[in-house]
Amino acid sequence: MAQKRFDEYFAKVVLEKCFPEKFSDLQISDKPDLRHGNDIGIEVTNCMPKEAVEAFNLWHRAAKQGEQTPPRILERLEQLKDAVHLEGNSLIWEQGSYVNDDIDNSPIKEFINAVANKVERLNSANANYARMKNYDLFVNSFIDISTFKQIYALLARVKTLNDKPKKFDNIYLITSNQKLLVFDTVNNTFNIKYLYTHLEFMANIAIGLYKGDKQ
Repeated sequence: MAQKRFDEYFAKVVLEKCFPEKFSDLQISDKPDLRHGNDIGIEVTNCMPKEAVEAFNLWHRAAKQGEQTPPRILERLEQLKDAVHLEGNSLIWEQGSYVNDDIDNSPIKEFINAVANKVERLNSANANYARMKNYDLFVNSFIDISTFKQIYALLARVKTLNDKPKKFDNIYLITSNQKLLVFDTVNNTFNIKYLYTHLEFMANIAIGLYKGDKQ
């Protein structure tokens, strides 16, 4: 089994809290990452660019190792300075600008790329996903989806991408403005759940579960 990651625990907590009638005691697994019995398998991903993900991972290592951080890590962080920047004690993803409602020339494209990659992976002959009745996709992100025009454009794009024999019935997207967007690809509709301060509460629960299982 692949190494368990925080993102899986976070997705588990969010889905169980937001949809208790549908999900209970989701199991951390692999291919797919979460399982609700044999009925629903949920893939989990994060749509931050790989350079930003690498920078965050290295930054956390440097913060933990302090003065004993290997020079190569500091050198690599310097190379990745276009992807992230330090704001106070927090590392911030350098997203770039949101141009009107253009989903292809703004950070929103990272979500589109994540969906496309996961659809391809789900349908790959070499992926060896467990056979489930249905598949869903959960995407954690720091992107900002603030207009209905953007949401409708994403719904149409998701429908276009999710057109292979194996499909994701529901695609869940966490946004930076404390929302959970649910794209129902079967009925071609969407739903919005406003999480507000509950998102931080759920993240703390996920951190506890993640640390508990690592011990």
